[in-house]
Amino acid sequence: MFKNVALIACIILVVFGGRLGLYGQSMDSLASPKTYSTEIQPILDQRCVSCHAGENPAKLLRLDSWEHLIAGGRHGEAIIPFDSKNSLLIELVTRANAPAHPAEEEADTLTAAEIQTISEWIDAGARSDEGAVPFADSDEFVYVCNEGAAMVSVIDVKAGVVARTVDFHALGFSDRAMPHHVAVEPDGSFWYVSLIGDNKVLKFDRANNLVGQVDFERPGLLALDPNTDFLYVGRSMKAVNPPQRVGVVARSAMEIEEVDVFIARPHALTLGRNGNYLYTSSMSANQVVTMDTRTLEADLLNIPGPPHALVQFAVSVDGRTLVAGGHVSNKFLFFDLADPARPVLSDSLNLTAMPWDPVYSREGTLIYLATKGSNSVTVYNAAEHSLAATISGRGLAQPHATAISLDGTKLFVSNNNMDGSYTPRYDLGDNALVGTLAIIDTESYRILKVLEVEENATGIGAR
Repeated sequence: MFKNVALIACIILVVFGGRLGLYGQSMDSLASPKTYSTEIQPILDQRCVSCHAGENPAKLLRLDSWEHLIAGGRHGEAIIPFDSKNSLLIELVTRANAPAHPAEEEADTLTAAEIQTISEWIDAGARSDEGAVPFADSDEFVYVCNEGAAMVSVIDVKAGVVARTVDFHALGFSDRAMPHHVAVEPDGSFWYVSLIGDNKVLKFDRANNLVGQVDFERPGLLALDPNTDFLYVGRSMKAVNPPQRVGVVARSAMEIEEVDVFIARPHALTLGRNGNYLYTSSMSANQVVTMDTRTLEADLLNIPGPPHALVQFAVSVDGRTLVAGGHVSNKFLFFDLADPARPVLSDSLNLTAMPWDPVYSREGTLIYLATKGSNSVTVYNAAEHSLAATISGRGLAQPHATAISLDGTKLFVSNNNMDGSYTPRYDLGDNALVGTLAIIDTESYRILKVLEVEENATGIGAR
């Protein structure tokens, strides 16, 4: 069924594996790590702690210990281990257009030598005196694709900070790689990302080391079957006239086969609860295809009504309902899956703001739907068939994708912000279109934190 790519996998591991350390970083950066208590904390004590210490929440960030520095402030991380360039602490003292920091008149700032010392420590992993690397033992991450920066931001769910970045350009891909969507193994051991610009689907391990890749023209959304070895790949919205096929990837070997679905621009993509059926839809026509994953045979459903351009599906916890947002028709569609092989359009909800990416709550009673045109999240009560709430606020700026934490208490929403409706906390001169990740409490619907990631945050993935 699949071509043997063992040789390619070996080449990848030789080329990248020999240069990558534990967290996908150059081994050179780990050669002589700085000691925190003797080389880093004294600098912070002299330059920073007078403002960044104590319990006063107005101070936002404490810099009087390794633990506080790593924890970051109420707006997110101060540093990103292995990535000094994109660490806020370094950006604020090195970027030409950054505001003067510290802001107090005549206050001292870091010298070039001090900046270099801190940067080297960050790039070596921001280790504690005992050699601990921050978040190395974390077991739950959310992966945020930044299409405009050829990067993925890796979010530690418990800490609520950017714990790592994966720079595709640094890994040998183009600066227009355009990472779009992520799928994660149920145990978090591997994650997969589609690169629209470089026509690739990549496989990374938990420590963000690249371990495999396959070619696929204009890949878009991903759907991972936890019960088999298969990962399914659709086509990007940006694909003009791609093959009318979806990809079926054997994840263990990273081998791919393309299967005909006979619709133009197959985009929305999800699996039924038992994995026996794959659902995809056309961006060009009101058509949904159901593919039997055991036989790879496809059936076509024509949908009535105005052009919908379904963006993405979600399947209910009980497996009996398929929902989708139509960003052209502004309708949220419901399909009955009493017979999972033959979805039946059963209802629709009129919205006015480009319904985008839906996700069910863990218990299945609520649906959270990114509504891009209104910079909000619509909450729909699936049990009562009624609108429950609308979430809006700072950080929701062209919301794109949604994900739920394992315990169901947090909703993660990525935001494109390509219209500049979100104003960054610091003007660094070139970050007006910075993407965001809003972290929302699923009980109170309150925005707990807004993380600034990289430009054009799109698809996200979580366990």
